[in-house]
Amino acid sequence: MLASCSQRQEATQFKADSLGIDTTVLRVAVMPAMNCLPVYYAEWSGLADSLGLEMELLRYQAQMDIDTAITNGHANIAFTDLIRLARLSKQVPLTPFASCNETLSLISLKTKRVKQVNQMKEQMIAVTRFSATDFWCDRMLDSTRTSYNDIYRPQVNDVRLRAEMLRLGLIDAAMMGEPYATWMTMLGHKRLFQTTNKQTQLYAWAADSTVTRTHLQTFRKLLNEATERLSKASEASLLRDILKQEYQIPAEVVDSMELQPLTKVSNVRQADTEEAEKWLNKKKKIK
Repeated sequence: MLASCSQRQEATQFKADSLGIDTTVLRVAVMPAMNCLPVYYAEWSGLADSLGLEMELLRYQAQMDIDTAITNGHANIAFTDLIRLARLSKQVPLTPFASCNETLSLISLKTKRVKQVNQMKEQMIAVTRFSATDFWCDRMLDSTRTSYNDIYRPQVNDVRLRAEMLRLGLIDAAMMGEPYATWMTMLGHKRLFQTTNKQTQLYAWAADSTVTRTHLQTFRKLLNEATERLSKASEASLLRDILKQEYQIPAEVVDSMELQPLTKVSNVRQADTEEAEKWLNKKKKIK
């Protein structure tokens, strides 16, 4: 057995004074997902400072680590999904305040003779269990009438590790987000499924009860303004630098990578929350 620990900073309780002015740094838990890109950009470009938002990023590689950070009070705002939130709500009150259109793809190993999802029987698909990746894996299998028991689903939480394992041929396929899915297709691996334009939007930004309404409004403004700026050609160089350092995408890949533009965040829909809870109920993981 191999055990390790990561360096985590203890966070002071996030408070507001009687005038509603925040007196401590807003700690934001992020991971290398596409909809975290505006937050990385806001820190790199100084946009957060220009909006008067004193923000500290807590960088993680997996949703599970983000869960731990916000439930233990290390983070005030976190990137997560509605399925994870439904499970975490038993431990700490969290409010999803912005919905993200985060695209997921099923990427199959290029050496496998698999061209369609219904050919994935007895293959290994890496996911994070009881998360959006697991949800969409179920939906994908249902659409092809493939049995849940016909697929092996090893849990690989670290999104960068998941891509590396596929690149090295250690797994047959993986559910992954951008920019890793595009990176893998550039290496010749096959995209068999994609959630683009699907009705259900599961990814969201959530805050604990200590974050004020003013901060939530400012953070949403930061997300949307950063998203708008990232679409401009003048920011291409900074975008490449972020992808190389924060997402650890090889430089030669970043220089030729074309990503779909981000969309601005929206309000979390009740229908999406109900869909997440319905799926978890089916799994008998919540009452």
